[in-house]
Amino acid sequence: MINFLICGIAFLLYAWMKFKKRIFYPSVVFSLMWGLNCIYTAAILDGYGENLFLKDEYVYKYMDTYIIYFTIASLLGFSIAHKVYGERGVHLKFSLDFIDRILSKYKFIMWMNFFGGILRIYLMISLVGFSMDNVMNYRLAANEMMNSGSGNIGLVFRLTAYIQMLANFYVALYGLRAGFGKLNFKSVLTIFILYAPTQMATGGRLFVLYFIIFFFGSFFLARGLSMNTMVRKWIFPEEKRAITIMFAVLLSVVGIIGMSRAVDNGEYVGRESFVEKFSYITEGMLLTEKLMQYYPDGSFQHSNGVHTITGRSEKYLQFKADDRIRRKMSSVVISILVPLYLDFGYWGSLIAWFFIALFIESLSLRLLAKLTIIRFLIVATLLKICYESVMSNPINANIPIYELIILFALFYKPLFGRLEGSITKDEDQQYSMD
Repeated sequence: MINFLICGIAFLLYAWMKFKKRIFYPSVVFSLMWGLNCIYTAAILDGYGENLFLKDEYVYKYMDTYIIYFTIASLLGFSIAHKVYGERGVHLKFSLDFIDRILSKYKFIMWMNFFGGILRIYLMISLVGFSMDNVMNYRLAANEMMNSGSGNIGLVFRLTAYIQMLANFYVALYGLRAGFGKLNFKSVLTIFILYAPTQMATGGRLFVLYFIIFFFGSFFLARGLSMNTMVRKWIFPEEKRAITIMFAVLLSVVGIIGMSRAVDNGEYVGRESFVEKFSYITEGMLLTEKLMQYYPDGSFQHSNGVHTITGRSEKYLQFKADDRIRRKMSSVVISILVPLYLDFGYWGSLIAWFFIALFIESLSLRLLAKLTIIRFLIVATLLKICYESVMSNPINANIPIYELIILFALFYKPLFGRLEGSITKDEDQQYSMD
């Protein structure tokens, strides 16, 4: 327990130290997520969460030591990146009018996302029905549809998934623009309503978490940049109230959706409390422990990056098919540690992650030094990767987004060229932070 607690505190301290510049670096997001993950795990090991479905599974043989090395590898990689590239500062290379024109021209994306999500919900309800008593069945059916993609409904799911990726970037740009101006609660609420249906149609909670990282990650990036270059407050009093309300509502939605999966005859029959529903952020690390117990280091052939990149692994499928795992952990989330361990083993995964952490933070610092629209979209994707690392294999999961950014770069002129105005020398100086 103490190892997880120490590592959690170390991650959170690092996040706070780096956030003193008021910039949401990928390392800040990563350290925040893993810090909360470790502290929640420590609390469970110390006796918290008696009603957790997986409470008896939280027995660690490998991860309680591995997490120390993982913390060192992560923070060392991030620190070296800042040592080498941290003096470059942040320089905005496009005008705010350019963002306004993009948001105005492409607002139809949010409406397409909204109606596409409504269509998703309608098709799924017509297929499996819906009531508060079968939320879990609805979710399982929706996930199967997303994974198989068969028939007309599958086609709708695939097309709306790409629209959702465009909506992610729109929300990020909207958050960036809001950070340079003033947060408007009604406008943010409108954007969230337009954003939510597509992923809400799957019965999951990720639409809330993604909105937080894309909007508020970009908002705080812009606010930090503007605060360090202009005389202004970090957060205005009315903005504090709005942000507090929004986070309270958004996190409540996450908990409520989790609890709705255990409703029978209109009553909640689950044992887990509202706060215990957030324990899923610890499941990726727990699953890694079970994987290490199932495949001790040296007992299997490494796949040398195949699982991390492609998301496919026969070893992993064999592991998940085992009765002991399938009985209680068939639907738990994974973390970035699962594919890294299968690809490189115990020590190799730590070395691999060190270089990945170094690469992600170094790339983000170099991109921020000359922040164009395309570079900003890459930074937003890096934030998403670090955000998702506790509950998915984000390197593979974001391949469609990498492809989308490449298309944006190739077709930059027809997409953005006519909207782009020249940034003046005064503007370049005004929105630069060294």
